[in-house]
Amino acid sequence: MMPERETLYSLPVYQVHQDPFLSYTEELHNSRIPLIIDNGSYQCKAGWAIEDKPSLVFRNLVAKHRGKKESETQVGNDIKNIEVVRWLLKTQFDKNVVTQFDVQETVFDYIFNHLGINTQGCVDHPIVLTEAACNPNYSRQLMSELLFECYNVPQVAYGIDSLFSFYYYNTKPKGLFGLVVSLGYSASHILPVVRSRFDVRNAKRINVGSQHMINLLQRILQLKYPAHASVITPSRAECLMHEHMHFSQSYMEDVRKWEDENYSKKNTHIVQLPYVPLPGSSSSSASGKMEKCHTLLKRVQAIRLKQRAEKLSFDEERLQEYLSVQDLLEDGDNEAVLALQELGYTSATELQAGIKKLSCNIRKIKNQIASQQDEQQDSPLKNWCEELNLKNFSDADTWINDVKQKRKEVAEARQKLSSDRLKSTHIGGFSSTTANDLFGGVFGDPVEMQSFQEYTMELEEKKEQIKILDEILAEYNKEFSKSEANFSFNLAEYYQLQLGIEQIRVPEIIFQPTMIGVEQAGIAETIEMVLARYTQNDQQKLSENIFITGGCANLPYIKQRIETELLAMRPFQSKFNVHLAANPVIDAWKGARKWALSDDNLRKFSVTRSEYEEKGGDYIKDHLCSNHYITFPTPTRKVQPVVQPAPSKSEPEIT
Repeated sequence: MMPERETLYSLPVYQVHQDPFLSYTEELHNSRIPLIIDNGSYQCKAGWAIEDKPSLVFRNLVAKHRGKKESETQVGNDIKNIEVVRWLLKTQFDKNVVTQFDVQETVFDYIFNHLGINTQGCVDHPIVLTEAACNPNYSRQLMSELLFECYNVPQVAYGIDSLFSFYYYNTKPKGLFGLVVSLGYSASHILPVVRSRFDVRNAKRINVGSQHMINLLQRILQLKYPAHASVITPSRAECLMHEHMHFSQSYMEDVRKWEDENYSKKNTHIVQLPYVPLPGSSSSSASGKMEKCHTLLKRVQAIRLKQRAEKLSFDEERLQEYLSVQDLLEDGDNEAVLALQELGYTSATELQAGIKKLSCNIRKIKNQIASQQDEQQDSPLKNWCEELNLKNFSDADTWINDVKQKRKEVAEARQKLSSDRLKSTHIGGFSSTTANDLFGGVFGDPVEMQSFQEYTMELEEKKEQIKILDEILAEYNKEFSKSEANFSFNLAEYYQLQLGIEQIRVPEIIFQPTMIGVEQAGIAETIEMVLARYTQNDQQKLSENIFITGGCANLPYIKQRIETELLAMRPFQSKFNVHLAANPVIDAWKGARKWALSDDNLRKFSVTRSEYEEKGGDYIKDHLCSNHYITFPTPTRKVQPVVQPAPSKSEPEIT
């Protein structure tokens, strides 16, 4: 029986497409069509209420480059490669609460500009905006101040994103009962809805979300494959999580299944990392060995060109990262020291030297690539080893023996060059000046400096020649060795990630936060805790309408896992129903749109400009999908007793 072939997955690539600038039609300009903004801590969704889906969906991230024009600030999908500018990324959220309103203003500018709103000094449309569950009054006050004072909006309505998603699937909200399980990016919530009212007193929050899953998966893979740690970036870990992770219906039972070797081999996902493969060759050739050697040299030349192009791309990304950290240092950012240490430097001077050296390497590689492409060289030996030109040989064996001899001569010349350099520095008793000279430090004599540079260039040239000759020998052995097929090293397997029990271990932290050191109850225990606060009748009504939403709800088998947990905690033969949002990412925006267009909700529950000025920025009107309005406590001032002056002796005391 033939063994089952393993499925090989490609490494997911984080790709974004820039958001278009939409037109602001005359119909939109003359109407008061609401603008729906789902301001999530992971993604922001924005669009007009007359549309079926949001026009803009982008990451809630801003990359502000220090010392540059404001127009160069990148938002959301304008950031093509997040990893390059990761040290410059800013978000308006602290967990899931907006705290950085300068970043929030940049995001609003991005939304209004891309929607084409061009009215002078105002956004003349009602806005429906999502906020966090139990959002602090101070945060809402600053948000209202930003919208009314900066953008002069006519009215604003606030609501909770997960409750908007819940509203989208319930057509009869009157007397509604339900338990909303919101699995967000930075936190998860259990929100009970009792008689069409959000019961805020019994709501619970767990400080674990998909962000913690991404961080855990990245750490696991970097520890498991330390040689590929630089390739396993947070963006790639996020893509791997969404494509390969799933919830376990019974975690301990599934862990025991993974102990079986056959089960483990069958269910392990193998992800191929990018690498430079060794080109294959045909087993026979009618033209003979010399023709194969010509093909071999062209193949080595193509490998060299590809390696240089990849090295150039890597160095350019690395230079961009260095420049980003340099911007942080110039701006005096608190993260500058940490970023500098991550790069392996201890001071700004060392970083500047590294930038200079990297820039020189990039220019050198570009010149090499341009020279190689312009001259269309068909041999890596051209211009430096003409004696090994295949035209001078009639026999492949003689040619390869001369290649081996040349490799030996170059290696000996390189060794002699290093030995002569050591002798010239009197290594037996060198001073600090000599040590600096030897290891590339600062030279006092320009002649010594020039000599050291010539030595370094010659050493690098010899190293490059040895590398080319080694590649030629390796390709020759691969081409003509009879036993290569049985004893060859599979380079592709070295560049592979195996995702085994991590597929269920990473999502399990939602149900067991203690796995990552968070001393809180999981989703199942929290649901049981919330239900226990109600009467048996209300518990039954809540259990019959459990709704799951949020970004983590996209992972498979979450609905089945919640049903398994409910079966264990609910009384015997009691009924429960679990519903899963069809599109957990977009349904909150759709629910806000449905709410804004239904039952005159926008007129009844939005805060107008006059109400904002009269009652304060924290004021909201309670509705099914909103937080409850709780006023700021009245400040109490301790009244100091008035001390009466003692009567003077010349004046009679009044009794």
